[in-house]
Amino acid sequence: MSESEPEEQIESTNEQNESASLIDMHVTTATGTDASQARGQSVVEARDLDVHYGDEQALKSVQLDIYEQEVTAIIGPSGCGKSTFLRCINRMNDLVESASIDGKLRFRGTDMYGDKIDPVALRRHIGMVFQHPNPFPKSIYDNVAYGLRVQGRTVTDEIVADALKRAALWDEVNDQLHTSALNLSGGQQQRLCIARAIAVDPDVLLMDEPASALDPIATSKIEDLIKELASEYTVIIVTHNMQQAARISDRTAVFLTGGELVEVDDTATIFNDPNDQRVEDYITGKFG
Repeated sequence: MSESEPEEQIESTNEQNESASLIDMHVTTATGTDASQARGQSVVEARDLDVHYGDEQALKSVQLDIYEQEVTAIIGPSGCGKSTFLRCINRMNDLVESASIDGKLRFRGTDMYGDKIDPVALRRHIGMVFQHPNPFPKSIYDNVAYGLRVQGRTVTDEIVADALKRAALWDEVNDQLHTSALNLSGGQQQRLCIARAIAVDPDVLLMDEPASALDPIATSKIEDLIKELASEYTVIIVTHNMQQAARISDRTAVFLTGGELVEVDDTATIFNDPNDQRVEDYITGKFG
């Protein structure tokens, strides 16, 4: 089985502007500070991580640390292993019969694939938001409460309202909580899915192309929300949109064909002064 990622064309940078900057924008970290100096502890650690789907290698010897309360963007061409890396973190690849995983992947120092680790319990700490909004055919209220009920936790109006407020959706839906979530717009549905994910207070929030199916206005709202959520959660976002990665992330990891992680650094460094020529070639549209 090969990794399935959406085909999306990357806009190349005008060659006349390449000497000024790899992407024509002022890139700063999402926090506006020197993240390399203020960096907290690592939450997720990958060491020599290899993933195969049958005979096809999807990730190759990945070494990557994900730090607390930062937004880490994962970029690279289609089929390079971005989504596979996310699926490893919440153990969704357990559901793929042909998948095999070698190396180490740790969550707060604990081997995520250890014999005594319960994947269901692990996923309570790691929320997931997918490319296309996937609200359940239930009310807005019941969508937010779903994870809490599955975990046997108490559901209160205050918890539901707080999740919707943190997902920047409360003001738009507070008078229609018991109507179908399917009546919401695409952007609202995606923010509802974010509210559903954060209602159970995970440590890590995984986002796989969360705005690729949305219009520019809805995309802007999702990006603003992601930056706000980083004050509470560790966010890992896969995106084909390099400008988006530059706008919202503190660190950027660049995967290339064959599942190789070729460079990871503060976002400003990746986009303005990468060490690896292949990263510069990818960002400037010479391939990918």
